Amino acid sequence: MTVTRDEYVRQLISRAKDGTIPPREVAEIAQAVSEGRAGRDLYRMLYAVARAGGPAYEPLVAGYLIHPEEPEVSALAVQVLTAHWRVGAKYREEILELLGSPEWDEDDDAFIAAVSGAGEILHDGFDADLLRALLKLAEEGRGEYDDELMQRFAVEAIARALGATHAESMRRPEGVTRAEWSQGLLRAARDRLHEATRQH
Repeated sequence: MTVTRDEYVRQLISRAKDGTIPPREVAEIAQAVSEGRAGRDLYRMLYAVARAGGPAYEPLVAGYLIHPEEPEVSALAVQVLTAHWRVGAKYREEILELLGSPEWDEDDDAFIAAVSGAGEILHDGFDADLLRALLKLAEEGRGEYDDELMQRFAVEAIARALGATHAESMRRPEGVTRAEWSQGLLRAARDRLHEATRQH
């Protein structure tokens, strides 16, 4: 019984999660992606390569950080490189570009991934430009209707940048209002920036 391409691609994500894609098949999928043969299945095929193939495929995944044709593919690349493989610092330029809300990212997929990705990069090491970009978002938003939500994402990323665990960055401590928690984090982030500028 032959499996149709659609069925094959549909099963890819669960097989990647189960760890049942052998290395040779991962290499074949990666080749199809790099030769531009993935078509509308790009997201699932890239996910499978990243999940089943691991950091050996970093150059392939990084090539999709800025991908205007499919912003969710761009978001996937950001998540993989920053949160899973912890190599986001190498791609700070792309992350900064995505933090600027490119026009092609209509649903904010890549932007939201870049906000939390910046938090992950900063969790692993200091970067003044990234921290400044997050602070600006947290304090001023982007001047759009969904600002409060975006500001909240930025504050959570700053919490992560300042050393909070994932769980801690998602919820404020007991007995503290959200506003107080946010203000405290923003103050700490500003102090961190001042300190860094003084040392240079």
